[in-house]
Amino acid sequence: MNKGILNNQDYSMIDVLEIVASIEAEKSSKNIEPTHALLPEIMIKVKSEVKDELNRLVSEGKLDWCETLNTYAFSTVKDK
Repeated sequence: MNKGILNNQDYSMIDVLEIVASIEAEKSSKNIEPTHALLPEIMIKVKSEVKDELNRLVSEGKLDWCETLNTYAFSTVKDK
């Protein structure tokens, strides 16, 4: 986990290079050509990682969440 510049907050970064490499490796192991990663494939993995991170931050008490009419909303938890 990296330390953010603002407010010395913890944050994690999505490693896009790692995601592209994993898609290429998966395709290569299945003998799928071309092995390059398509944007929709990258976005599926990014979405999964973001959801995992949001769940982690909520469970650690760093984010609150609520359901809205059409989706979910998140807000930071202020120090008490």
